[in-house]
Amino acid sequence: MGVISTQGFLFRLIANDVQLDLFDDEDIFLSDNVTGLFDLGVLPSDFTRQITVPGTKTNNAFFEHVYDISVVNPYLFATNQKVPCYFDFGAMILADGYLQLNKVNVLANKFIDSYEITIYGGLSSFARIINRTFLTELSTLSAYNHTASYANISASWNGNLFSGAIVYPLADYGSGWNFTNGSQLALNSEASPTQTITTQDFKPAIRAKLVWDAIFAEAGYTYSSSFFSESWWDDVYMICNYALKYPEFNGYDLETFGVTKISSISGSQMTNLQVGSASLFNLPWYNVQFDPSDVVASNGQYTLATPHSSSLQGVLNLKVNLSSSFIAAPSWKLYCYPTASFDATAFVDLPTFNSFFLEEGYALIASGQGQNKTYEVRTTFSTKLLKPGSYQFALEWNHQFNAPYNNTTLTIDPGGEAKSFIEVTKVRQAADGLVMEIPNNMPFGTNGIKQIDFLTSIQKKFNLVMYPDKTTHNQFIVAPYTDWYKQGEVKDFNRFINLDDKIEVIPANNLAVNQLNFGDTLDQDYISQQFSKEANREFGKTYYTDTQNFFSQGTFDVKTRFGNGPLVQLAGTGVSGSVGGVPPPPTTYYSYVMGNVGYTTADDACDNTYYYPNVIYASNSNPTAVTRVFTNNSLTTGFNGGNQYWKWGYPYFVTKYASQIDTNGYILSTTQC
Repeated sequence: MGVISTQGFLFRLIANDVQLDLFDDEDIFLSDNVTGLFDLGVLPSDFTRQITVPGTKTNNAFFEHVYDISVVNPYLFATNQKVPCYFDFGAMILADGYLQLNKVNVLANKFIDSYEITIYGGLSSFARIINRTFLTELSTLSAYNHTASYANISASWNGNLFSGAIVYPLADYGSGWNFTNGSQLALNSEASPTQTITTQDFKPAIRAKLVWDAIFAEAGYTYSSSFFSESWWDDVYMICNYALKYPEFNGYDLETFGVTKISSISGSQMTNLQVGSASLFNLPWYNVQFDPSDVVASNGQYTLATPHSSSLQGVLNLKVNLSSSFIAAPSWKLYCYPTASFDATAFVDLPTFNSFFLEEGYALIASGQGQNKTYEVRTTFSTKLLKPGSYQFALEWNHQFNAPYNNTTLTIDPGGEAKSFIEVTKVRQAADGLVMEIPNNMPFGTNGIKQIDFLTSIQKKFNLVMYPDKTTHNQFIVAPYTDWYKQGEVKDFNRFINLDDKIEVIPANNLAVNQLNFGDTLDQDYISQQFSKEANREFGKTYYTDTQNFFSQGTFDVKTRFGNGPLVQLAGTGVSGSVGGVPPPPTTYYSYVMGNVGYTTADDACDNTYYYPNVIYASNSNPTAVTRVFTNNSLTTGFNGGNQYWKWGYPYFVTKYASQIDTNGYILSTTQC
C-alpha cells in the first residue's frame, strides 16, 4: 500500500548536515511502497523526487554560488558529485540518500529565485551506482589472485586455497573431453606433460557471498543480514567464466597463443614427395593458413615463446600413397626438434597411424593381393616438453613387417593434391606459473554483466527484501520476505495522512496474475540446450497457476540472470579428481605374428586344418615375443578352459578377428564347424 502525504508535517531536508530552506507552499509527495523492496534493479526503487527550494542565504551558501559563471576560484560545489541528504518527517527518517542539483533559476541576472533539485533515496542511489559498473570492475577481489598451478588447483579441492574461497571445479568449457565412468584424468603437468588436462583447462570459482560483499564495499555501503550468515553460503560458488575455453591472463590470449596451421601448396615441390623409410625428413610445408600469434617463420620453423618448457598439442593430417608388390604397413614418428641442435629423442609415436596401417596390411595378407592405394589419415599428437626456442617438425617412417613385406614406395600428397597439414591447437603449459587475476576473470557475457544484475538475481532467487537501515547511514537490511513480514509491526499513519482528501483502496486480488514462472536464464551450453529439447522445459524452472482467484489473469516471470545448467557430480569424485570404487574396464589384447616364425598344424573335429604360429606378439602397442605351445585339442577344450583354436587361412594371418584375447594372448572366442 502506498502512503502519501501533502502536508509539511515537521518536514526537514538535511544535506551535508545543513538544513535547507523550503518553500512554505511546496507540496512534497512521499511514497513508500512494499513492492519497491523486491527489485533493486527497478529504478527509482525506494524513493526519487524532484522538488524546488528557495534562493535564500542558507541555500545560496550551501550551493556556493554555482549559478555565477564569473566565479572561478573557489568553485566548491561540484554538480557531478553525490551530496548526502535525508528527509526528516516528524522525527522519522523517510529517505536517506543523495541530492542532485538540476537547475538554478535567476532573476534580473543577479537574484536567485530558486534551485531545482532531485532527491534520491538510499536504495535508489545504490542502484544507480551498481547499474554503471560491471563484475569485472570489482578490484577488491584481487585479494584472491594467485598463481595458476597444479598445486593450487589440487589444494582448492580440499579447501586449502584461501580457506575454500576459491575452488577449481572439473568442468568442460569446450575441450570435448571423453570421460567415462571408471577412467581417470591426469592433471599434474610435470608428471604427465603430454596427457589429458592442463592447468589452463581449469577456471576458478569464487564464493558467491564474497562477490555480494565486494559490490557493497566498493559502492560505499554496508548491510546486515542473518540470512547471509548461514553456513550453507560457504558452498555456493560462481564460476569465473569470462569467455570461451580458457581463463584470462594478462599478456596471454590462450585461445590463440601458439596456435597455427601449416600445409602444403598444390602444384609445388611440397607435393608428390617420395619418402624412403628409416630416414628423417623435415616437413616442407610453408603455407601458413593460421598464425594469429606469429610463431611460424617463412621456412616453416615454429617458435615456442613461453617463459618455461611446454608441450605442444595438435593434429597431423597425411595423404599418402603406398605402392608395393606385397603389402606395406608403415610405422610413424613425429619429431619436433630444436633447430639449433638435433635431438634424436624429440619424437612421439603415432599409434593411431600405426594401428591403422597394420590392420590394412593384415587385410591385404589375407586377400593375397599386392598394394597400390592412397589413404588420408589424421591423428592428434602431444609433443614432449620443449624448452623455449625455435623448432622444426619432421617425420620418419619404418616398416612394421619383415622381408619380403618391406619393399614399399611411399608418396605424400600424390597427384599434386595438397591435403596434408600439421596444426598446433594448444600450448599445453602456457598458463603454468601465470597470475590468475580474479577480477579479470569474472563473468562478462557479450557487453558486460552489471553488478546490479548479480544482486537482483540473488534477490529474486531467494525472495529477499532490501531496505535502508533507519539507524545507520548507508546501511541496508537484507532478509527473506517471510522473516521480514513476520517481524512487522502495526503503525498508526493517520497523523501523517491528509484525511480530508479522497483515499482510494484497491483490493489486492484485482492485481493478481494467473501464472507465476520461477526460473533462471536458459544458458547456451550444450547440456542446458539438450535438456530443454528433451524435457520441453528449462532446467530448474517451476510454474505456479492460480486456480482460486476467478479474476486473476496474465503471467509474471520471476527470472534471474544466472545460468540454469544441470550439473551432476560423478560418483566418487570431489577430492582426487578421478572416479573411485569402480574398477577400470578390462583391457582387450590382440595378438599377432610378425615375420616367418614357423607354425604348427592341427585338425579339428570338422576336418579343418589349423595353423598355429610358434611365436605370438602380445600387444600391438608394445609387441613382446612370447613362445606358445599348441596341442591337437578339439574345439571344446583348450588353454584356460576356453576354446582357443582359430582357423588360419594363411600361416602369417592374425588373431585380430577373434572376439577377445586375454592378457596371455589366448583366444577366448569359439569357431563353429
